[in-house]
Amino acid sequence: GFVLSIDLPGFEREDIDLTWEEGVLNMAAERVDEDRGRKRTYHRRFRFPKDVDTDAISATYTNGVLEVTLPIQESIELRGEQIPIEG
Repeated sequence: GFVLSIDLPGFEREDIDLTWEEGVLNMAAERVDEDRGRKRTYHRRFRFPKDVDTDAISATYTNGVLEVTLPIQESIELRGEQIPIEG
């Protein structure tokens, strides 16, 4: 599988939006700095092979680091269902 680590210091977990669409992980983070009146934004797109197990993607955000785990589907699923050949 894949593990993606992104440093996002100064952002809160609620500021981060992760979506998966057709082999692309979209990450957007947006935070308004109340003290300075500025808005910080961060957007990235990461392309992965189609064999990522989309039902098993997980993410954590700890100490300013977003870590996304993208497991690969089992190889049997990549081949589909086995079809017996009769002779």
